[in-house]
Amino acid sequence: MTPRQLAQRARAELRKSADPRIASQQHAYFKKWEKLRFYGLSAPELGRITRQLHQSVRKEWSYAEAVELCESLISDPYVESKHVGLMLLTRYRRQFEPDLLQRAKLWLERGLCDNWAITDHLATRILASLIDKFAPLAAKVESWDRSPNLWVRRSSAVAFVYLIRKGDHLDRAYRITTVLEPDRHDLIHKACGWLLRECGKADAPRLEKYLLDHGPSVPRTTLRYAIERFSEAKRRYILAATRKP
Repeated sequence: MTPRQLAQRARAELRKSADPRIASQQHAYFKKWEKLRFYGLSAPELGRITRQLHQSVRKEWSYAEAVELCESLISDPYVESKHVGLMLLTRYRRQFEPDLLQRAKLWLERGLCDNWAITDHLATRILASLIDKFAPLAAKVESWDRSPNLWVRRSSAVAFVYLIRKGDHLDRAYRITTVLEPDRHDLIHKACGWLLRECGKADAPRLEKYLLDHGPSVPRTTLRYAIERFSEAKRRYILAATRKP
């Protein structure tokens, strides 16, 4: 089965399982300016369809064919199509090649990942796997924090979220959040807060010092996300100590 044929089959399966009620509910998780289209499938149903599709080509497909399929599905207007394309590609992460990073960046820049859910899936599954496999790519992803594209900037932070849990890239994570501090977009504030919260799991005293040192320059949304794992007393203290005079 060719990537084009499997993409057609994927779309047919998604249409068959579509639920308008779920589709209506899914819009509540996104900003009003994010003009998204949903078939209306639950996460378990998406997982089932992805497993079924992969099983049909598992013994005959190569990594290159998985990339081609993802390229096709991520170009679809429906969020679920994009998810399936990324989930199938992730199953080939052991065969990832470094040039996938540039392809992924193009997907972001061209607006094919035009919402936080798809961007975060790409960042935490595809980009993180690439960084983990090819260490020099970490610096390239870090450099995305200065991109004019919202989704590229968000990816520069979110790509390191799961890697931080192993204690890796802490210095890099703090550099990224420092560069992104002046960013005015709420979705960047939340991404930085998520990244800092994970930094705190690896080294809580260092996170506290960073927040106190940077004080009012840290957006309040970022700050509130970052301190979620601290005690209530510690949260109150940091919130008060970093308040603008």
